[in-house]
Amino acid sequence: MLKRLQVVFSNEAWTEIESIANEANKNFEVGSITYSDVINEMALNSKIDIKALQVKHTDVRRSLRVMASKTEVDLDSVIKTLLELKSKSSKRKQNQQDEVTNEQSN
Repeated sequence: MLKRLQVVFSNEAWTEIESIANEANKNFEVGSITYSDVINEMALNSKIDIKALQVKHTDVRRSLRVMASKTEVDLDSVIKTLLELKSKSSKRKQNQQDEVTNEQSN
């Protein structure tokens, strides 16, 4: 059974998908590899770092609300967690700014 799902890819992800599809089809004369084929293969064979994925998509405000709603709060743990989120969020924002700068210069 096939399932269809509309997905939005970042520019980086789409570039990688195109690159893999082009490489797979290069000198491959007995068939063809589609973008869907590449994405299916990536989904089946990739090992996802769940923690990194969660950090990437963590809402800091929601995290604060959850931490504040607990009956017992370990302040050291909260501070450590927030500092980690802040550092990872800062790195992500810097990477996005670098991408925009590179795109504008091209």
